[in-house]
Amino acid sequence: MKKPITVSGLVQSGVIQNNLNSTLPQFKSQSDFSNQIAIFLPLAQIQPNPYQPRSIFPDAELNELAASITEIGLIQPIAVRKVSDMAYQIIAGERRFRAFKLLSKTEIPCVLFTATDEDMAVMAIAENVSRQDLSDYEIAKSIRTVESLFPSRTRLAQALGFQREDMYRYFAYEALPLFLLEKLEMNPRLLSRNAAADIKRVLNKMSAEQSEIALSALTEAIALLEAAQIDQTKIASFIATRVTQATQAETATLNIQKQHFFLQDKKIGHFLSSEKGLEVKISAGVLTDEKTTELKKILDDFFRV
Repeated sequence: MKKPITVSGLVQSGVIQNNLNSTLPQFKSQSDFSNQIAIFLPLAQIQPNPYQPRSIFPDAELNELAASITEIGLIQPIAVRKVSDMAYQIIAGERRFRAFKLLSKTEIPCVLFTATDEDMAVMAIAENVSRQDLSDYEIAKSIRTVESLFPSRTRLAQALGFQREDMYRYFAYEALPLFLLEKLEMNPRLLSRNAAADIKRVLNKMSAEQSEIALSALTEAIALLEAAQIDQTKIASFIATRVTQATQAETATLNIQKQHFFLQDKKIGHFLSSEKGLEVKISAGVLTDEKTTELKKILDDFFRV
């Protein structure tokens, strides 16, 4: 369960004159705006929050919200900031705004606030995370989008109300293979941040020789996940198991091809033939200097054209 976020102290000060000629209130949270003066603004003059992390607004949810607005009205106005004489940006309430457009309304009740870009970024994420219906992948994308607005990741974590360690799990998505990121774009709920962090961790442990096997195992695991035949929490261990099995199988094959040398029933070396070539190994101290020189001469004569 995601931790609800409360954003406070977003605005230090600021006054914008509107047709009510009043001082704009300080935006403290997503609390009820009933004690604030709402004004009606044309929908055509309102723009989405530029830092909105949500990429999908399900039609069914918007239709349900629109039906509720038709029946009982808009319980809470949306929060906006003024960006020019004829333009406003949504701080909080984009789904309500979209529902009004769905109903072919021309105006919507709004409360005006002042807010910096940093405030807008935090509020866009906070509004959605606190509702617990925004996927971890969408949160991760929004965090990367607004990261440059903050002096450090520590400050970003503080502003969002995240533990720094937990926030870094969101950054794990960017280390995933391209094919998986493409799937997440189509289905943002495919992997949680914890599953993404586990996958990143197991892939980072793989050697160059193991990486191809690991990616093949990941592809297989994601197919199983989409078919509901594996839980996402098991994907990392699935990859590790596949790599271990492949390594053991390769080792067993090499051992079959390996021919050992013995001296008085003691293993002193081996001859190995594999896809990588031929390998002859003699244990240290077995050959005298004279025998070593003789063996080198034999090999020189063998390869001489």
